[in-house]
This record gives sequence, structure tokens and C-alpha cells, in this order.
Amino acid sequence: MSDLLEQLANSVDDVFPDKDELVHKEHYKRDHIMLAIRNLLVGAAALLFVVSFIFDELSHIDIHHIIKGIAYFCGAGAYVFECLLLTDCFKTKVPHKEMFMVYCLGPLYLLMGFSYMMK
Repeated sequence: MSDLLEQLANSVDDVFPDKDELVHKEHYKRDHIMLAIRNLLVGAAALLFVVSFIFDELSHIDIHHIIKGIAYFCGAGAYVFECLLLTDCFKTKVPHKEMFMVYCLGPLYLLMGFSYMMK
């Protein structure tokens, strides 16, 4: 398995010998920041879902719906940043086949967040 990974890494280096020249430094910083924000939102959503399950089982206070709503809003935010990353901040046209999940689940997460907040 490690031999396969080494061969793959070498083939990428052969195809793109100067990878740093392919990406402008400003774009790299921006993309890195957007990726970090997206990952933070995904982590926050996962953590909030776990916390909501704990509150649902252990607490007599009905707060788990609000926590789930906030978790869904974090998930929707993560999809927004995913869309920005995939389309280079809407500068690149990406086929709808590749963006189907982002376009459908982002608004769905917003609707589910609102529905949990209304309970």
C-alpha cells in the first residue's frame, strides 16, 4: 500500500513539477482560510449534534431542538463555504452534476434548522 502511495506521489510530482506556480499565493491563502472555516463549521455541527443527543437523554429541559437547529445552520454554512471553494468564489462555472449535493443539501439544512428552531 505504501509503495502505491509513493508511486502516486511521484507521478503527481512528475505531472506538476512546480505546483506552487499553479496557484497564486493570494488564492492559496484565501482558499486555506475558507477551508479552515468550512472544517470548523463541520466540526461544530458534529459536536452540537452529539451535545443535543446528550441533552435529549439526560436533561428535562427541552433545549435539544435549539441545539440541533444551530447545528443545521453550521452545516448549511459549511455547504456555503464548500460551494465557494468549488466555484472559486463563483468565478468558475462547475457543472450542476458535480454541485448537486451542495445546491440541494445547503438549503435543506437551512430549512431543517428553521424547523428545529420552531419546535
